[in-house]
Amino acid sequence: MTQETSEEPRESDSAATSSSQSSSLRLPRQFWSLAGTEVWERFSFYGLQAILSFYLFYSLTDGGLGIATPTAMGVVGAYGAFVYIMQFAGGWLGDRVIAPRTMVLIGAATIMAGHIALGIIPGVPGLSVGLVLIAVGTGALKTNITATVGHLLPEDQKLRDSGYGYFLAAINLGGLLGPFATGWTQSVAGFHVSFAVAAVGMALGLVQYLTCYSRMPAESAMVANPIGRSKLILPAVISVAAATLVGAAIATGVLPTEHLTYYAGGFIVVCAALLFRFVLTSRETTDVERVRVRAFIPLWIAAVLYYGVLLQIFTTMAIFIDARVDLRLGGWDIPAAWLIASVGFFGPALTPLIARTWKRGLFDRFGAATKIAVGLVIVSVAFLILLPVATGEGKTVSPFLVLVTMALVGVSEVFVNPTTFSLVTRIAPRVFRSRLTALAVLMIGGGAAISGILGILFTTMPMVPYLLLVGLGGLLAAGLLRSTAPRIVRMLAL
Repeated sequence: MTQETSEEPRESDSAATSSSQSSSLRLPRQFWSLAGTEVWERFSFYGLQAILSFYLFYSLTDGGLGIATPTAMGVVGAYGAFVYIMQFAGGWLGDRVIAPRTMVLIGAATIMAGHIALGIIPGVPGLSVGLVLIAVGTGALKTNITATVGHLLPEDQKLRDSGYGYFLAAINLGGLLGPFATGWTQSVAGFHVSFAVAAVGMALGLVQYLTCYSRMPAESAMVANPIGRSKLILPAVISVAAATLVGAAIATGVLPTEHLTYYAGGFIVVCAALLFRFVLTSRETTDVERVRVRAFIPLWIAAVLYYGVLLQIFTTMAIFIDARVDLRLGGWDIPAAWLIASVGFFGPALTPLIARTWKRGLFDRFGAATKIAVGLVIVSVAFLILLPVATGEGKTVSPFLVLVTMALVGVSEVFVNPTTFSLVTRIAPRVFRSRLTALAVLMIGGGAAISGILGILFTTMPMVPYLLLVGLGGLLAAGLLRSTAPRIVRMLAL
């Protein structure tokens, strides 16, 4: 990191929920059902993400689509951005139109259908249908499953944190296992078998969810802030018309595929600017809240840049691994996707060590701006360490160098992701909390779009100047952010 009437929760379920308030180890069965669903959803999502770039630019003889690499990078970047745009839309629908528990059900089924489409519909049509379905389904599921988890957890903050810790562990587990499963099956049986593995994973998640669907908390079966049907007509018409126009423009070549990531990024910037303006100019925002939101703007921009660099693991790093890394190890070929998947191991593995230093107060004097700056420094260094091999040719780079890069990338996110989302929940104006959360989601989507743009740039520049541009650019951004940190801290502390 993201609603109809039904029967009341059973008495036994209420008792289970109540008992969970006394112990973080006695969370209700519904919570574990949602956590299991999230494992399989992340399994399928990251399982696809790890092999998507390879599927696009691998030749037809290697089982791929043979798409030109710049176009492939544009598609990957636009897809990543679209996933987060859909999470924003899914959260709005779950709050205004369809109950969250139903949105989760629709999302899981749609994601599964997307993976099936990738597996059985050949060529670009299968790619288009599959990616759209997966993005829409992810948008419907992610925000609403998190909201439903919130209804199940006790009010006590420590126990809630414990519950969300378990939920985050489920996310990390699925995100780790998925790429390793699809990467291996792709290497031995081809891409379409890998898509089938992802589809099976989401099917298991759907079954897991259905086991407790009727016993989800009452709040998840209701639309919290319903919108009148008459007010829904115009947004629906505009959305359908816009989707039709964009689809037609792409199909006819009016909107070049390699430019999709630029348009997706531009759309996110416009949405973010409008959201910031709305919150800052609203009469319901107090003067103190307005100052805090203004202080969040440079942090939002820095986080977008950070994720632009980080999410290159799915764009430029895929190209680099394919062209330069020797995957032969002791007579065995390492699946290329496994190197990308390794980032899902290093972050969670090293998080406890970093969190322990925070608990000891070693970072108490550092505000959110400094922590994000530290993340930018680490992720920039992660790519700068590739400079010594940048001038070589052929597959001569050790996979262990790539693992070092991935380890640094994984560690860097520990400084940025929890910091930004925690900050949003703390400074958001009381009446605009969901809108500020949406901005945090769009932050990652903007980074995904930038990663696609950087992937395109990587195909047109020599590697040395490219790495210097990205690495030194990230360090410069970190320096600028750190220089403004004292003022940002004062504004946030009001």
